[in-house]
Amino acid sequence: MNQGGAGGSDNVPYEIDGYLTEIDSITQLFGLDKSKLSTLINTNITAANINEYGRFDELKATVDKQKAKAYFESLEGISIPPFKVNIKTANLLQKFIIEGGFELGFSECS
Repeated sequence: MNQGGAGGSDNVPYEIDGYLTEIDSITQLFGLDKSKLSTLINTNITAANINEYGRFDELKATVDKQKAKAYFESLEGISIPPFKVNIKTANLLQKFIIEGGFELGFSECS
């Protein structure tokens, strides 16, 4: 459990702290706009309304394509063309938002 310091506080319950860490991790890993991601996650988002008002498209536009490419290539161990990186990124972000976050695999990215 986090004992304060970088990334947490003794006053923040473990689940919330872990959730915020997941958001921080994905925003850093993909170069995302954290406020846009947080807004989407804190809205009642479903697969049917995820791009209502173009919010999901706006979030995807903030992705650092090189960071996303590096992430997926290190996970899969192969070169991935840009159009597939875009598809994989969109799918991952949609799942992350709808599920309310999850821990990404980082050990593969080292």
